[in-house]
Amino acid sequence: MRHPSILSRRDFLRLSALAGAGMMLSSCGSPLEDFSDQETETLRRLVLLYTNDEHGWLEPSGEAGGAAGMYRRWLADENYDPAGPNIALSGGDLFTGPALSTYFKGESTLDVMGAMGYAAAAIGNHDFDAGVDVLRQRAAQAGFPLLSANLRQKANYQTPDFARKYVIKEVNGIRIGLIGLTTRETPVDTQPHYVADYNFIPYEDALREVVPLVREEGAGLLIVVGHICASEMRLLAPVAAELSIPIVCGGHCHEEIVEMIEGVTIVQSGSFWRNYIRIALLFDTDTGQMLNIQASLQPNLAGREDARIAGRISGWRVRMDPAMLQQIGYAGQMIGWNSGEMARLLTQPWLAAYPTAQAAIFAPRYVQSLPPGVITPASILSMIPTDNRLIEMKLTGAQLVHTIEERQSLYGGIESAAEGYVLAEGSPLEPEERYRILIPEALYYGGNYYAVQQYDQEGQDTGLDWRTPVIEWVRSLGTNRQDPLERHLGL
Repeated sequence: MRHPSILSRRDFLRLSALAGAGMMLSSCGSPLEDFSDQETETLRRLVLLYTNDEHGWLEPSGEAGGAAGMYRRWLADENYDPAGPNIALSGGDLFTGPALSTYFKGESTLDVMGAMGYAAAAIGNHDFDAGVDVLRQRAAQAGFPLLSANLRQKANYQTPDFARKYVIKEVNGIRIGLIGLTTRETPVDTQPHYVADYNFIPYEDALREVVPLVREEGAGLLIVVGHICASEMRLLAPVAAELSIPIVCGGHCHEEIVEMIEGVTIVQSGSFWRNYIRIALLFDTDTGQMLNIQASLQPNLAGREDARIAGRISGWRVRMDPAMLQQIGYAGQMIGWNSGEMARLLTQPWLAAYPTAQAAIFAPRYVQSLPPGVITPASILSMIPTDNRLIEMKLTGAQLVHTIEERQSLYGGIESAAEGYVLAEGSPLEPEERYRILIPEALYYGGNYYAVQQYDQEGQDTGLDWRTPVIEWVRSLGTNRQDPLERHLGL
């Protein structure tokens, strides 16, 4: 999002027109309105605080203040009170991420979000990462509903028991209908077999079906709480306008946006509790019209924390198995998520643990960078947080090269050369020869749009969790400050 001081003339005219219509999109530096001086018996105000793609980043990281820092900002800057004219919502992808969340399969994150007073959350694709049974447990634990109007069981078209299409909350005299949407990419952006029993119907179809139901139950103000990207929200905005939905909140693509299209405010906060969206509005409960709105992106910079939330997070760290926090190595430099060093860090241990395989590939999209400093098993869990077993399959040289180049895979056991690819021992990769390849199961079964199973329907489960060989390999190196990990990865 641009700062107003560097707005283009076209953007200035666009925002000026919106302001003239009683609507304002603002930056984090603009004065914040709460419309408290305009309230009457029927004109009611609301301050919506919104985050998405939290991914379990409970603790401060870099410049971001984490959950306890966020909550303190809400208290100090927003006069936040869950029992007052406020509502906190999430756009989903709640808990797959750092070990403090992933180790507990999201229980820690849902506990903290409950303590922060979240009222509802959309179901994101990565909320399926630990399986449906775990998601069902998290839904029961949460204390707030997990929403998806477009998630349906294939067997009977019903919404599964861990989800709700919508929920109605009354806040400061406003009956608010919250409608959830889950990205239709979910079948290719989690373990595909976890969601094999579900359909993710078109967003427009879901809204046209659900909005009349929400209206019948007396909701005046409708808000979409979605795990959908900005491009999808922009396409959905005319439908939202037709259905009198003035706010569409999104997620999934980790974008920072505050826009208005056809009178519909669309927002997304980025990810990892680095920012939050603040929407203040004035709503006429008599006419069902929104009279004013101000939306902005607010930073959550590291600094002071709320003691209650920080204590709750610390309590979860104490509950981790001490073995997860024992040093197994040391990195003097960051190992980037999409680097050749990361390729070697994963594939060398895999190939050493399963020596019949000749090469290995994976998608860097599901990998986090390894920060410099002490390495523990928790570090590796944070680096590759999704659950995966390694599959051995056979691909021809041509199929392997096509997959690497089409999907921008990272790889090991082969190297690029001037005239193609060569195996580690130097022989050229032959287009028609079949090779034994290791690949994470999510990719073998079609995740991240990989289409490799068509080449080998009989891939073999190696029994190897993709993290275990990495942990053991790093431990075996005995790396330290004088001999850091990156020296063993070509840096």
